[in-house]
Amino acid sequence: MLRFYQSSPTVKCCVKHYSLVIQRFVSCVSGSAQFMTFMPQTIEVLSGSCVTIPCSFGIEDKYKSKVDETCKALWKSDQTVVFDSRNPQTRGHLTGNLRNRDCTTTLNNMRPENSKNYFFRLACEGLLYNFFQTQLHISVKDVPPTPTLTPSTLKVEEGTSVSLKCSAPAPCLSHPPALTWSFSLGHIQESLQENQDRTKVQTSVLTFTASRLHHGKEISCTAIYNKQDGSSQSNSTSLTADISWSAPFMTFMPQTIEVLSGSCVTIPCSFDVEDKYKSKVDETCEAVWKYDQWTVVFNSRTPQTTGHLIGNLKNKDCTTTLNNMRPENSKKYFFRIECNNNLKQDFKTTQVDISVTGRFYSPSSYTSVNNSL
Repeated sequence: MLRFYQSSPTVKCCVKHYSLVIQRFVSCVSGSAQFMTFMPQTIEVLSGSCVTIPCSFGIEDKYKSKVDETCKALWKSDQTVVFDSRNPQTRGHLTGNLRNRDCTTTLNNMRPENSKNYFFRLACEGLLYNFFQTQLHISVKDVPPTPTLTPSTLKVEEGTSVSLKCSAPAPCLSHPPALTWSFSLGHIQESLQENQDRTKVQTSVLTFTASRLHHGKEISCTAIYNKQDGSSQSNSTSLTADISWSAPFMTFMPQTIEVLSGSCVTIPCSFDVEDKYKSKVDETCEAVWKYDQWTVVFNSRTPQTTGHLIGNLKNKDCTTTLNNMRPENSKKYFFRIECNNNLKQDFKTTQVDISVTGRFYSPSSYTSVNNSL
């Protein structure tokens, strides 16, 4: 019976004896397929947890018939066998099917001293091969990996639909990490995904609509890793939400004011505009008071004797005094701003009801109402 063994890398040709020596990539043996394994270069695993090694292999076509039920999988570090699928005990188990060229294997209870390079060995009747050309480095850590947030920053406008993706490596498929969010902001979708090197990653996607209420909040994702002894460890990553929004056009003034006939009335007034228009509130602006769409009762640019602007419009202060009020002036008034840079806005939603009578009545409480363009 012919048996096949791998030689040292110094062997440069094929030797025909009772056994056949196969050099790296079987460069001296004719055939289309080569002896090779496909696996990740590195895997990080939490101490006390397991690691699942995604693994497949290829051999020359003429030896494929030898991959049968007699085969077993071994994993070695240097010359030490760390796993034998025929005698797994509690060290791990072969997940893949060798007849399908699948050498995927799980190793249990990894410890920091197990941080080494590993390679696969195929052992069949009539075929033995060390696939040491491709080796996997397993790094065993005392702390779990930090989950990744995508995107890493959140800077959006209010009303934007946001999707945050949290991902954490899942090296131990029997104990994948559990992902939790600090806030229940919206819909959460979880899945186990595969990387190009066939390693797995647990993902959780949080979808919500950005609100000014979220501004400045820290949104964090925590990955909880359960070990094989029942204990757990966790690690988190976070970002601070930067949500921008436009302040609506609004005025702040009393709902009603009673004033004595023949006297003046001072209307306490302040206003705000949307953020994108704030730079337009400058020295060119004037305050206008109206009681309907067409009638102007006061203009700060031409006050005459009707009254005067007390506030400073650049400071969003529209406080105004109207003189010589008469019963026929008992109406609802609203504020309007007009600037030379094309900012013209009626604040009609909030109006003050001025009642001119023979007695004095103090202003009521202030209100504010949004008024869009």
